[in-house]
Formats: sequence, structure tokens, C-alpha cells
Amino acid sequence: MNVQTMHSVMDPIRVLLVSPAPRAGTVQYAHNLASHLGRRGHRVSLLTGVGYELAAYARDYTPIEAIDRFRPRPVRMWQLWRHLRELRPQIIHYQGGQHPDMFLLLDMLLRKRRETLAVYTPQDLHSNSRRAHHDAAARSLLGRMSYLFFNSEDNRAFVRDHWRLDVSQSSVKPVPDLMDFMRQDVCPEPPAVPNERRLLLCFGLIEPRKGIGSLLEAFALLRKQCPDAHLAVVGKALMDTAPLHEAIERHGMASHVELVAQYVSFERMAGYFERAECVVLPYEAGWNSGVIPVAYGYRKPVVATTVAGAGEVVRDGQTGLLVPPADPSALAAALQRILDEPALRDTMQPHLEQAANDCGWQSLVDETESVYRRLLGG
Repeated sequence: MNVQTMHSVMDPIRVLLVSPAPRAGTVQYAHNLASHLGRRGHRVSLLTGVGYELAAYARDYTPIEAIDRFRPRPVRMWQLWRHLRELRPQIIHYQGGQHPDMFLLLDMLLRKRRETLAVYTPQDLHSNSRRAHHDAAARSLLGRMSYLFFNSEDNRAFVRDHWRLDVSQSSVKPVPDLMDFMRQDVCPEPPAVPNERRLLLCFGLIEPRKGIGSLLEAFALLRKQCPDAHLAVVGKALMDTAPLHEAIERHGMASHVELVAQYVSFERMAGYFERAECVVLPYEAGWNSGVIPVAYGYRKPVVATTVAGAGEVVRDGQTGLLVPPADPSALAAALQRILDEPALRDTMQPHLEQAANDCGWQSLVDETESVYRRLLGG
């Protein structure tokens, strides 16, 4: 047992992680962090939403399903109150930020005890359901925190330069592999893609900033050079997908493009990533992506645009290719290089192996634990 592990076991910290959404990347992030902290001997609870999708995997911490945005849950809130009285958390660690007003209210309710410290990983600086008051709520929330864990320099710079907040008590660590647990416990479900096709995967929420329209234009160009290419766009839709279907029909690509506008199971997700030749993220605006480290975990190269912090985690020519946003021709050319240049793919493999190691959880958990101890005074 190393010195750090001994210290963790001998001097455990009581931590409450807060991730209100019961599904998708933010709570998967919280699950991994809670599990690793729990394995180090800390006492960790995760406050999350009703219908928590990772309940079956919760073996190293205590999940508390008490949050429901649509109707009050008096019994669950009573259970939460009893649990917190017994836990007496020393650190409250908030995750995410799709609803900063909710986080601000939770912080006011949970931190009546002055000695309880709060830290925050603001993974989503701009809410998908953005409201006029969200920026003010987010700025107020960040100002209440003792420490901030950013997932990209781009996010930290935004908070410093646009919101004019002090970020001296902060650090930057890219999002680790959110699906680390999945490769051990999930049996992949292969997608229904013909064996002779080469699959390109665009995974994640389908929303205007993701550049799916540009991707479809690029794929129409790509098919002229790579007729065996197949595109899967998979994720819950936060936009009207009718224009996307119209573009697919207009280019005659219905047999080569699969638009799965829904939240898929872990089994289907694993099947798509295992089958893919590469992962493509044509973002035109936004923040850091949790899909990139998942792709690295599967040793898949990433073709991404130079926005949303992708340039910080995709090494051009080594772990993937970077192209300008909203440029279908450049995107098509990059995808063709991935498909048609075996030497390039061979060159990328050792870099992808290293990237898979780098996006493990060890480094982030080390730093998180170190920050906790420093804030607590030793």
C-alpha cells in the first residue's frame, strides 16, 4: 500500500457529490469520481435525480435519488435530510451546470453549516435550455465556491475574461474516460451496419451547435471518394431533426446514414464505439466534449473542429485530425484521410494508446483528493 493510499484510509474525508441529472455524461463523471474516491477509503455519497441510470454500478459510494424537477418528493427529501445529518459532509462537490439556478438553490439549502466547504466542476458553462437569468445565477454560484475544477483552459478563460471572476483557486484537467467502467461490465451490442461498410460515428446530444448539418454535407462529398463509408449520428435530440432528414434524402444517403435521435443504452453505445473507424465531432460552438476521451478509451482517432476545447485534447496528426468549424470540404478531406491512409492510422496507434492511458482517472482523483485536503487544512 503506497503512502497516499494509507493516508486516504487513515484519514477519510466525508464528501457529498451533487449531480442532479440522473443520466448522461455529467452523472457518469460523478459516478467515476465517487467510485475512485470511495476505493481510497473516503466516505462518499452522490445526490442525484430519481431514475439514476448507474444505480447497478454503485458499489463504492452511496447514491441518493432525491431530485425531481417535475414534482416534489417529500419522502425522498426526508431520507436525504436524515442521510446528511448522519454523513455531515466536509466537502460538497457540485458537478455540471445545465441549470445554474437549481445549483444555486441547492447550495443555499445544503450549506447552512458554515464549516462545510463547496467546490465545483462547471462542465457546462452554457445551458442547453438557456434562460436570461442563467449567466447571473452561474456567476453567483461560482463566486460561492472555494475551488473550481475546469475541464479545459477555454472554460477557465471564459470565466475569467467574460464573467470577470477570480479563478486563482482553480485547476484544469481534461474530462477523463467517462465509460471506463463500461468496458468491464457491459456486453457490447453491435450496430446493424453492413460488414463491408466503414463506420464513422458522431455521438452525443444532437443540437444546433454540434454542426450536424455541416457533417451531412461533408459526408455527401466523402461518399464520392469512399462509397463504402457509413455514418451514424447517435444521441438524444435537442432540436428539430426534420432538416437533417431532409438533407439525408436530398443527397440520396438514406442507406448510408443512420440518425438515431434517442438516448441509447450502454450496450448499444459500446457497440457503436467498438465498430467505428473513427469518431467525428463537427462542433461549431460550445464547450469541452466528454466524447473524445471515450473514443480514446476505445483507441479510436477523432476528427474534430477547432472549437469547444478540442484543440487541447486532440493532437493533430497523432490522436486525430483538426479542421475549421463549418467547413464541409475540410471535414470531408480529413475523414477521407482517416479511411484511406493506412499509414496514418498506423502512426496514430501508439499515440492513441498513450492518450487512453492519459485519460484515466488516476491523475484527476489525485488532484481532487489533494485539493480537498488543502481546503480542509491538512
